[in-house]
Amino acid sequence: MSVLKLKSLLLNSLFSTLFFSICLIAGDASAQMACPLDSLTPKKVASLEIFKRIPLLNYGRIKPIETYARNFLVQLSSRSRYEKETAIEWFSRFLFAPRTTYADKIFLINNPEILEAIQIVPEKRRRYSYKQLESGFEKIKALAEVVEKIDDKERSVVEREILRVYNNFLLYIRLSGAFSYGFPHPDFTIESAEVRKFLNLDQNQKQYSFYDMFERMDLLEGAASSLSRKKQEEWTENDYVFAGIINALFFWTEHYKDCPLGLIPTRSVEDEHWLSPMDVIVLNDNVTDYMNELKYVRDMVVHYWNGEQLQFDLSAKAFINSITNRVTSQEKEGINKISLELIYNKLNLFSWVKILYILGIFFFLGSLFQESKFIYSTSILTTILGFLFHISALILRILIMSRPPVTNLYETFIFVGAIAVILGGILEIINKNGLGLFVANLCGAIFLVIAEKFASEGDTMQMLVAVLNSNFWLSTHVLTITIGYAGCCVAGIVGHIYIFQALIQPNNKQQLNTTLQNMLGILGFGLTMTFLGTALGGIWADQSWGRFWGWDPKENGALLIVLWAAGIFHARLAKLIHPLGVAIGCVLGLIVVMWAWFGVNLLSVGLHSYGFTSGIANVLIMYVVVELIFTAVAAILLGRKNIKI
Repeated sequence: MSVLKLKSLLLNSLFSTLFFSICLIAGDASAQMACPLDSLTPKKVASLEIFKRIPLLNYGRIKPIETYARNFLVQLSSRSRYEKETAIEWFSRFLFAPRTTYADKIFLINNPEILEAIQIVPEKRRRYSYKQLESGFEKIKALAEVVEKIDDKERSVVEREILRVYNNFLLYIRLSGAFSYGFPHPDFTIESAEVRKFLNLDQNQKQYSFYDMFERMDLLEGAASSLSRKKQEEWTENDYVFAGIINALFFWTEHYKDCPLGLIPTRSVEDEHWLSPMDVIVLNDNVTDYMNELKYVRDMVVHYWNGEQLQFDLSAKAFINSITNRVTSQEKEGINKISLELIYNKLNLFSWVKILYILGIFFFLGSLFQESKFIYSTSILTTILGFLFHISALILRILIMSRPPVTNLYETFIFVGAIAVILGGILEIINKNGLGLFVANLCGAIFLVIAEKFASEGDTMQMLVAVLNSNFWLSTHVLTITIGYAGCCVAGIVGHIYIFQALIQPNNKQQLNTTLQNMLGILGFGLTMTFLGTALGGIWADQSWGRFWGWDPKENGALLIVLWAAGIFHARLAKLIHPLGVAIGCVLGLIVVMWAWFGVNLLSVGLHSYGFTSGIANVLIMYVVVELIFTAVAAILLGRKNIKI
């Protein structure tokens, strides 16, 4: 019998409005968002190896709970660890013993104006705990409600920060109750030995969990039926206890539903979402699989608190087996890739890649000050090793997502970084003078650092948006045009190198000419691939939208790259610009590429507006200003040396 039916029986009885209000107020006052055992600390289990394999459905993608834990912690704190705890260690503590995280400083707040509004003293690390923010939640909520009425394009940095903090705080609260049904709670305190005996409860305790009551729904149904046949003045003291329990059950189902932790698949094949444990209870679909899975999760809570490793692992494994045996073939395919994603998470290859590329830069710079084959060879080794890790990480992402790694801005940056390293390697093979090594390591490191910005905003392995929902065109148009981006970006980096060489050694004509030829060759490659990618995009657009060209901002951006690169070649052939002009043109071409790549997304218009873009407008503008100042100063200084543009 459902909680709602039990409630209905009470309302149909002579259960007065006054009494109902008192119970409801009492329930509201005592119901908490997490386990009330303030004075207790769970013994915890030593290993989470099986637990972290539990699949969940989030934003249309099945992923291991370890990935969700990392994304959640990054979303709140912009960090993938909390002090000495890994993301999954902290998240398991948050789920199983949420009150132990109330003092954890995990909420990143960048803007002091928000702290001033809620009367909190700013801290150096800009991170705050639930306890610190709790008193100011209503103020943050009121501010967020005002901001939500403002058009997204008109919101200031502070206003966006208000929404981010509010949404993160709200998500924390909602998730903290995900497993609350398994905790003993004051709402289900039963002093009467008779009631405990009637419900077949453990007589050695007086406080029970929602789940304990839920398991005894049939017995509570009998008690509710008995109450409905009596007048209120005929109720005994035990009758009031039953009424309080049923009222608390009703309150909990309302209070904890819609939790965004999709752990339990629905039985309907058509449903594209999974349910949280409490939502399964609210669903009131008395299916054996559902009941078993609720019990497995509840058992995990108990065993985590008791530090019972074997029992905890068995419950987690039983839960995984239960849902795996009843999902669709497509969902099972996603579950089968969880092991691969856990390997990807554990290796954390991109962190090692970035370190290796940075080491490659330092070794190269060291070889400039001291001619040494060992240093040069070490630079080559670190570059090759970094590239192998880079490609391995990309391959893992392809296998996990079953698509090319170019569907959002994070992926395009790591992909373009890999292509840039290949182009740098080709330059090194041709020249053998260290220029290619420097370009490869510099480009690889820069693009991975930029990618990290987008990684801090959410899951980097998202489901495809409609505009990209085609593996064929992802493998042709998108790959081709991003390779073109890589070519133009590398040409821009070589343009910077040419300018520095001209400033430091203006009389080394051979060196300058070699750099110029490399720059023109890579720019030509970038022009060719961008043009080809743009043409393929037009064919895709014709198939998808019924037109080859629509002057969409993204289309215009790609066309602008083609025109800019072609313009440099034409100006060079027409002798309108000299080698320095080519270099400056390539440097400015970097600006063109950045605006075409993700700057147009900031407009939030057109059919190609997709990917992470939040918070990058100021950074992009700052980059453009710095680049313009650099080229202007370089042109002036080189002009004084009679080097023509």
